[in-house]
Amino acid sequence: MKKALSILIAVILTLTLMCQTTVFAESAPPTEVDETPIEVDVAEAEDVPVDGSFTLTDDGEPVLEVKHQNELAVTGAFDGTMMNGFYTADFVMPDTGYNVFLTGLTKNNVEQIKQAIIDNYVEGKLFEMKNLGFIDVEKTWYGGDDGLMCGPAAASNMLVGSGWAAQAGFTNSDDVFEAMLDAFPNQGTAEETVISWFFSGITSGSYDSPGFGGYLPQYDFEEKDMMEYFGDFNNQIGTVYNRLRAGYTASISLKLCRFEDHEYFGAHAVTLWGFVTDPSYPADSKEHYKYIFVTDSDSNLAKKGKDRRTAPDVMSMIPIEYKNLYEKGWGYWYSDPPVCDVRIYGATTLKPYSPDIPYETSPDATLDRTKYPDILIGDLILTDEPKDEERFDELDDEETILDEYFWEWLYEPCFAWGSKRSTPKTEFSSDATIYFCPYLINKADEYYSNWDGEENIYTRLTVTDAQGEVVLQKSYNIPLAYGSGTIRDYSRTRNGVLYYSHKAQLPPGDYTATIEFNPNHTVPEALYMNNTKSVDFKVRGTAYRVGDVDNNDTVDNIDTTLILRSSAGIKTKLDDLAAYRGDVNGDGDMDVIDATLIQRYLVNIPVRYGIDTVRYYTGT
Repeated sequence: MKKALSILIAVILTLTLMCQTTVFAESAPPTEVDETPIEVDVAEAEDVPVDGSFTLTDDGEPVLEVKHQNELAVTGAFDGTMMNGFYTADFVMPDTGYNVFLTGLTKNNVEQIKQAIIDNYVEGKLFEMKNLGFIDVEKTWYGGDDGLMCGPAAASNMLVGSGWAAQAGFTNSDDVFEAMLDAFPNQGTAEETVISWFFSGITSGSYDSPGFGGYLPQYDFEEKDMMEYFGDFNNQIGTVYNRLRAGYTASISLKLCRFEDHEYFGAHAVTLWGFVTDPSYPADSKEHYKYIFVTDSDSNLAKKGKDRRTAPDVMSMIPIEYKNLYEKGWGYWYSDPPVCDVRIYGATTLKPYSPDIPYETSPDATLDRTKYPDILIGDLILTDEPKDEERFDELDDEETILDEYFWEWLYEPCFAWGSKRSTPKTEFSSDATIYFCPYLINKADEYYSNWDGEENIYTRLTVTDAQGEVVLQKSYNIPLAYGSGTIRDYSRTRNGVLYYSHKAQLPPGDYTATIEFNPNHTVPEALYMNNTKSVDFKVRGTAYRVGDVDNNDTVDNIDTTLILRSSAGIKTKLDDLAAYRGDVNGDGDMDVIDATLIQRYLVNIPVRYGIDTVRYYTGT
């Protein structure tokens, strides 16, 4: 049974369990698993258990390594039927050298996949995945009342694969999908809308479920990267791939193009479970990605009158190609015979459940975004270049800025729709004026308003130094009687409203700026956990360029002349920081040695003292 060396391919399968404990049941102590690898010949591998680590060998040579991580056992809160773990597979495809990454696997199909790899290795065949019971919601027969529900179907798969469905008490994606059928009309619905409904009960348009506040309202599901839509799949495919490898689940958004007239006729969503990549191309190359693994709610519909659970769960491995098909624009395309060509244009990712993800614990929180506002600090931008410096100079620190578009496009806060996400500035010179600019966002369906003005709602800015000492603290009352000019419902457009900007100058040091909204819970909100935002930043001394004695932003021979004149006692007109700029070697003196170092630098002789780089004056 030993194969010729030409077909001995090192196949590595890593099975990584993403543990899923639940906030509704106590977790038992971790199950003890013997992690000592078992070495078994490939001919005798059928009885190797999945739960342990093992190495398959062929005549003493390893051909398959399996590693298993300890799982957390779950109590019988769901009568032992809850899926308590999913696996990922990472291996090399025989005869191609392509790398395969696949996620969303359960114990049952991991066993089958293991056997399929063994069989294909022994028979020298190309590895393929078919009919192995994957996470795959199916619609019912064509023309059924769920025919346009591909978004909810993909979202159901994502919620199960990520572990969130288990936290809400669901045991499979079919049950999740059927709960959605009762809440949503049979029409196109984005996965983000469905996931929002699942967590909090909040959707958009006419989809709201009266009296339903979500299955997991204690989580701020839109915080950071919990749920994210990527609208430029062409350039964000690498990010989506890395998210899958990090344990996220994902769906992809598709445009359908008819074979006959090459016109778009519809849209679709499927669940994405993995990629096949070609390592001979770099990861940022469009040719790096060769195949995708998907489950499709339209692929194997249940027959008319039959339960959807009777339809087979199938994962497809589909070849994709980056091209400009029919002059429709460059993108990743694949064909779906005999129906149409398919273009991938977007993707949605969902972070996996983890007991480390924070959730609301305050007894004051209502956990109901349908009846109470949910204000969060969308971002805290620090800058020393305000959009309208003259306007800010006219303001005192107490005045509120009510122009919701004042900052939006210049600094591109993280919730600004359609704009590139900018990185806040975190380093300033001590002579700079720092503006602390928070963006407030309401993520609930209920307006945040107080027309009689009796409530004392405020935000609080606190700046602490490296020792935790408060060096600056200021509170700002929030006006609540301006209608649409105050904190509005931005859950649909994802724009932020800047309410004020405090300006300050600070001495050199390391600092943390913290913004708190409604810190005393004066007005009830759905969540309070998202009312705080902190940013670490540094204040450095006045910036200066090493070697630039005359401070004209250029290091040249004039600077060496000035150093030599000063060293010779010749009266030279220089500012107070000239001696720091001219002290190239940092020995405390500006002298002939520094002039020589600059001359060497100017003729391209290597100098190790950072000439022409920026340093900071610390005042010492």
